[in-house]
Amino acid sequence: MKIIAAALAVLAGITGFIAAWYWYQSSQVQIDPGWTPPGTGGPVEPDGEAAQAMGWVMATMVAISKASELNKKAATWTALSVALTATASILSVWAL
Repeated sequence: MKIIAAALAVLAGITGFIAAWYWYQSSQVQIDPGWTPPGTGGPVEPDGEAAQAMGWVMATMVAISKASELNKKAATWTALSVALTATASILSVWAL
């Protein structure tokens, strides 16, 4: 029983680190409208103020969506980590 509790505790630590990695990745998402310097072949920043604002709004929406997906993964891994920790704790108490 103690070996199972120890193995679950190790798994809880691993899943906790995976969750932390996803939280970190979500905090690193940048807002990028994707504009490139003229002549490089990519989309160029538009001249109009409204078009520029729309580009930033769209880029913000994309960044929020990406961060949200990463947060969802992190929350799932965190829930798994908590469940494993609780199970390991209960098993270690029963093993006494």
